Amino acid sequence: MGSESPVQAQIEFQRRAVIPIIETSKAAITANSQSTDSAAIVERNITTLTPRSISVPLNRHEKLLISKAQRYIDKNWNEETGMIDSVQGYPHTTMWDVASGIGALLALEALGVSDSHIIDIRLAKLLNTLYELPLYDDKLPNRQYNTVTGKPSGRFSQTPSNGNGWSALDLGRLYIWLTIVARKKPHLANDISNIKQKWRLAAAVHRKTLYGTKLNSKKENFRQEGRLGYLQYAATGYQMMGLDVANAFNCNALQQVDIDSMPLKVDGRNLPFLTLDPFLLYTIEISDESSCWNQLETLFLLHNKRYMISQRLTAFAEDSLSKSPWFLYNNIYYQGQAWHSVSHSGKPFVDSQTFSNKAAFAMSVIFQNEYSQNLALQVITNSVRHQEIPTGLYRDGKTNTAYNINTNSLILVSLWYKMRGRKAIWQE
Repeated sequence: MGSESPVQAQIEFQRRAVIPIIETSKAAITANSQSTDSAAIVERNITTLTPRSISVPLNRHEKLLISKAQRYIDKNWNEETGMIDSVQGYPHTTMWDVASGIGALLALEALGVSDSHIIDIRLAKLLNTLYELPLYDDKLPNRQYNTVTGKPSGRFSQTPSNGNGWSALDLGRLYIWLTIVARKKPHLANDISNIKQKWRLAAAVHRKTLYGTKLNSKKENFRQEGRLGYLQYAATGYQMMGLDVANAFNCNALQQVDIDSMPLKVDGRNLPFLTLDPFLLYTIEISDESSCWNQLETLFLLHNKRYMISQRLTAFAEDSLSKSPWFLYNNIYYQGQAWHSVSHSGKPFVDSQTFSNKAAFAMSVIFQNEYSQNLALQVITNSVRHQEIPTGLYRDGKTNTAYNINTNSLILVSLWYKMRGRKAIWQE
């Protein structure tokens, strides 16, 4: 796993980050659970909710979360471009965050709190901006854009290259949501088709897997991008475009480790971030089908067991922070260490965020047991005093107030998924 190799040079190509500047008692969160060292007991008490065709009504606490998330969208939506700020007060976005914005807008309409006409106007404005984006090397969108101007931001944004490269993972997520929009809103399909024809997505595919670019002061690096979970989730967007990314789903690089006496698959290649995010997104957006790489239930069981041992609720995910280093990967496993949080550069961070509101709430709609319900209650409790849904809780129990699009979007889309009878958004 090469711990002596230059961390910064390699880690940049695993994921991306934009770096910016209720009525439930706590006793209800921690009660009624007995500590045990048996994963089998945990597993017997878990129910994976199978999709149903009937609509599931939402309770008043969930409706309160919707109103808070809607407030974030309305406050951070930019009329000039149709883009939504990735973090409140930070007018920049990545293509990953653009996809989250699309999901949030569609969810607001589906949940019945935003008028279809307004959502259509906002989506049309965004699609027009995407079509007009100055592309990196005239091929694909840059890693970051200003949400007010629609121009590239970050390093080399004022040069003929239009930025410093593209993220293959971000683009994969965006293509998933563009395809969902085209399916659910056929009148916008032509606008989406124009974008797809203009962008050269095949440039991000090499050796049947995903490759990103990163331009530095010396040269442009073109490297394989993505590890377990992130790679397969993003590659699904490329599959939707008819591109051959078969090697992205190859499980030969996976190894098994034991965490808290439970087996877990990890990626044996360099610097693999392993968080809940891509597994949750794939299940809620695409499908809950089993595969050699998709181990969401195992990850849920690990979190459940950790709770039974420690009586502390956890949800490890990637998230923006309200303090330096501004973005953190809270890994279930990272370079030989379990439950290990690192910055984008791979530097360990002691006062990490151990409870992600978006990941916790997504787990609560996919699984049903005491732990999952406690997760939902904790998210509601965390949010009750805030106008928008906050990001989560730090290890010391303080709130992470880096209000952001990914948190508010995933909670909206999770509620949409639940209301659909726990049927993935992509499915008819």
